[in-house]
Amino acid sequence: MQAGKLNKRVTFQAPMHTDTASGGQTELWGNDLTVWGGFRPDRAGEKDGGGRFEASVTGVLRVRGSSATMAIGEDWRVLIDGQIYSIGGIINPDQRGRELQITVTRGELI
Repeated sequence: MQAGKLNKRVTFQAPMHTDTASGGQTELWGNDLTVWGGFRPDRAGEKDGGGRFEASVTGVLRVRGSSATMAIGEDWRVLIDGQIYSIGGIINPDQRGRELQITVTRGELI
């Protein structure tokens, strides 16, 4: 993977669940890992969400493989350009851990 194509700082966040005083749970997100990544959006759309339109974007985020990035789970999320994206799938294309291709989505897809 060419370093020039990894032109965005992205931050992966893992979910943390804490107990509340009322016996429930609250989900918090920790800034667990910041790396260089390359993002390529491949689909966008709009949905009428109760009188307002909600935009959605899906794409592929590529990052270098490392022991830290291999720990990323599909229940995590990632910040790209200050926007929150959910992780839909993680692929290790060469099965050697040199690169991860992560399908991400911001907003709701139509």
